[in-house]
Amino acid sequence: METHIIINQLLAFVILIVIGAVASSRKLINNEGKDFLSRLIIDVTLPLLIITTFLKLENNPRLLINGLWVFVLTFVNLGIMFLAGTLSARVQKMSPSDTTVHVLHTMFGNIVFLGFPLFDALFPNGIGVFYASVYQLASNLITYTYGTYKLSAGVQKSRLGNLFNINTIALLLGIVLMVLKVKLPSFILDPITGLGKCTSPLSMVYIGALLAGMNLKSTFKTISIYLLSINKLIILPLLLGFLYTFLNKWANLNLSLESFVVLVMQAAMPCQTIVVVMSRRYGGNHILATGNLFITTILSIITLPFIYHFLINIY
Repeated sequence: METHIIINQLLAFVILIVIGAVASSRKLINNEGKDFLSRLIIDVTLPLLIITTFLKLENNPRLLINGLWVFVLTFVNLGIMFLAGTLSARVQKMSPSDTTVHVLHTMFGNIVFLGFPLFDALFPNGIGVFYASVYQLASNLITYTYGTYKLSAGVQKSRLGNLFNINTIALLLGIVLMVLKVKLPSFILDPITGLGKCTSPLSMVYIGALLAGMNLKSTFKTISIYLLSINKLIILPLLLGFLYTFLNKWANLNLSLESFVVLVMQAAMPCQTIVVVMSRRYGGNHILATGNLFITTILSIITLPFIYHFLINIY
């Protein structure tokens, strides 16, 4: 049943991605339009999705404990993926700039533009978005500190200020509203809920527009991209799935199915778009980053249902 849902959802995503790509190729969405879409999603619709999700959740101790485990284990995810990316880069004898992109893209996935819509569809009761929000907060702690520092070759200082953005505020506000059991009147709740639900289709259109504007001539000949894809989309999620299944049974973590699936599948997401953006800004190998993003996004349409089915069976 759930496998059918995820396949249908991914097919719907593909249609929206194609629409975004066509709109971009016909110049209906130019570079300024892509920037606008990104800001609209990150600064408007996503915060509203997070807040309205928390308003739907029941305040219970197990939810908060599982959320804390997701936060802590996100760092375990990132640590394991860092080691895997570093080892892979050394085996391939990659240059320093290529190594930076390779390692960061092994660590960081498209947990917002693809992750949030997917978990909102898989767990429509709001729990999926809750755990995805917690994962994003922990991931951002590393993205905007270590990630920024590495891509700028040490010139740019860690940007802790970026952690206190609109989405972090939305997460904290949502927790407060949930704990206090605040109920908003329908004339406020209904419009902001509707706008928050726009996050999913807008995200897919944005990804399509982004992919359509990429120069892909050398992408399909780059071996490191395929090794990254195998690592990130298959091997590491399988490893993490077995690891957390073991810990859940033998260390008595009591992870819920939703938190377990989100924790592992966030690690299985295709490469993060922000690494491409930061590579361009700081003079990194943005061509390699672009290729990573394109190939892993296409392949994830096949791998994500497989990983989800695997997780359901071993939980």
